[in-house]
Amino acid sequence: MTIRNNTAFTKECMEGAMRVCETGNSKYKTFKLIYKLFGIIFAMMMVRELVMKLTGNAQADTFMILLFGVVAVVFLYIGIIGMDKSNRRKFHNIYGKMIGVKFSYEIDAENIIITDEENDSDTFSWNDVVRWDQDQDNIYLFVGDDNCLVVSKKGFMQGSAENLIQLADSVIDMRSQEQQ
Repeated sequence: MTIRNNTAFTKECMEGAMRVCETGNSKYKTFKLIYKLFGIIFAMMMVRELVMKLTGNAQADTFMILLFGVVAVVFLYIGIIGMDKSNRRKFHNIYGKMIGVKFSYEIDAENIIITDEENDSDTFSWNDVVRWDQDQDNIYLFVGDDNCLVVSKKGFMQGSAENLIQLADSVIDMRSQEQQ
């Protein structure tokens, strides 16, 4: 069975791919958590020094209060805002030129053929697909950590979203069984 789909790539597609990539990328989440954790640790050290200073302890140092505070702010900024901004910029650089382009997908059990409006065509094997995910509007087929094929659930001309999900599940399950 061949599944056919037409998808107009929009800004929402790009943002959805970014969100799905972030939730499935354990390395990204780990680094984000580490930055937040170090930010909290340095904030606690700053509070400790501040309390010591306010209670009149002779070992308290104003420079250390400021140093711990600055380091805490930097780590928390990177963990809460900075990594997301960087990721958003990276996705905009990758997918920004694709906004407004209409893609036609022809998907079978062996290959995924993508054709754009100018009849440029790319073919991906299911072996290239690392994982897949979905949201309310789209199905995302990842052919790398950040490279993603976005298939609209509303654009199916032949087959359905459920057929594509079943195909993706079965292909990835077969591959994981072969590796074991």
